[in-house]
Amino acid sequence: MDNILLQYLSERVRKEQDQTQREPGPVITISRQYGCYGSEIARLLSEQLNTTIKEKRGEYQWKWIAKEVLDEAAKTLETDPSKIAHVFAANERSFFEDMAIAFSIKRYARDPQIKRLISNIVKKYAEQGHAIIVGRAGCVLAKHIKKSLHVRLIAPDQYRINQIMKRFNLDKKAAIKRIKERDQQRKKFMKFYKGDKPEAEMFDLILNRDKLSNQEIVQTIERCAELRKLT
Repeated sequence: MDNILLQYLSERVRKEQDQTQREPGPVITISRQYGCYGSEIARLLSEQLNTTIKEKRGEYQWKWIAKEVLDEAAKTLETDPSKIAHVFAANERSFFEDMAIAFSIKRYARDPQIKRLISNIVKKYAEQGHAIIVGRAGCVLAKHIKKSLHVRLIAPDQYRINQIMKRFNLDKKAAIKRIKERDQQRKKFMKFYKGDKPEAEMFDLILNRDKLSNQEIVQTIERCAELRKLT
């Protein structure tokens, strides 16, 4: 009995040491222009990576992260996700909005505090590893992780306009207006995390959604991840 207990304790200590000493990551971040829809690529990529892992009899499973960041932040603040979703759109609350919401959120936090909470959550997912993080400033917040790959999805304006028209049933003028508004919001949101750092320094791989199929994009990312020994 003593030998079994000693063996169990030794194994537990070894596992805990492995976890504390393990290098953070691997993580793949997907940034995207509005209308380029990174979640679709993240889902397909996670499926492809997990198929490859299964063939290699690997131990880990890749997961893709998007709305989970907002949900976890809301849960921490004990509020509804809709109460804090404005930070992703870079819509800063006014003083009076702050005062009103303070009475509706059990654990109240101002916008900079919410953004820092989001930062901690994204870093947690990134450091745990085998995560594909869509948006949420992941390309900045996971930049310190050596085993990482940062992808940017882009497309010409007409492609993005067509996508927004189709998805939201808008005419061309309304779609253009929506794209301009979202581009400004995302730029403002990213500025909180990256400051004035040039966008060109943040990404390892930039892919054109208009020129490449979903399959080509997924295979390209998978191959780059493989070359970087992330898989």
